[in-house]
Amino acid sequence: MKIDKDAFVKPVSVLVLICLFTSLLLALTYRVASPVIAANNEAAAVAARKELIPDADSFTDVTESLGELAASSDDKAKVTEVYTADNGAGVVFTVDTTSFGGALTMMVGVDSEGAVSGVKIQSHADTAGVGTKNFADEYLAQYAGLTALSDENVKKDSNIDYISGASVTGTALHKGVYAALMEYEEMGGAQ
Repeated sequence: MKIDKDAFVKPVSVLVLICLFTSLLLALTYRVASPVIAANNEAAAVAARKELIPDADSFTDVTESLGELAASSDDKAKVTEVYTADNGAGVVFTVDTTSFGGALTMMVGVDSEGAVSGVKIQSHADTAGVGTKNFADEYLAQYAGLTALSDENVKKDSNIDYISGASVTGTALHKGVYAALMEYEEMGGAQ
């Protein structure tokens, strides 16, 4: 049986060219979109900080000057960024933690008196309707005004009502707020 080389080579060549062309288009799209995405992400982060500390005029990133940042005892919640309000109105901490669905990033605002001013979820991979019950404004509002948590575990903290069936996510949030308050204390409180 004789194999026709043209019947084999032409389709493979066409597929290779299509793949190369598609890869080139994807690379160009990424190059154009990447700065826009980064700018949009930064604008969203600035808006979230302003929402958490409404009296702030602007923020300065002080993360590098702080050295090692606070973390929960099991290292599942770690402060990754610290922004102080330039007018002394408070501090906003970005915390990465591990929730039931995986990675969860949140921001915790602490006012100039050392009280939590709010908690905002930035990204998560939790199951809608289950773990995300912990992201409801009513649930997160429990942290507002607190200057300390009595325990790192939400189930053991008498200040917070946890949601049964979604306690892994609740504990992740709780540990995030706990780490932020620890970092605030390590910074010497109000700046």
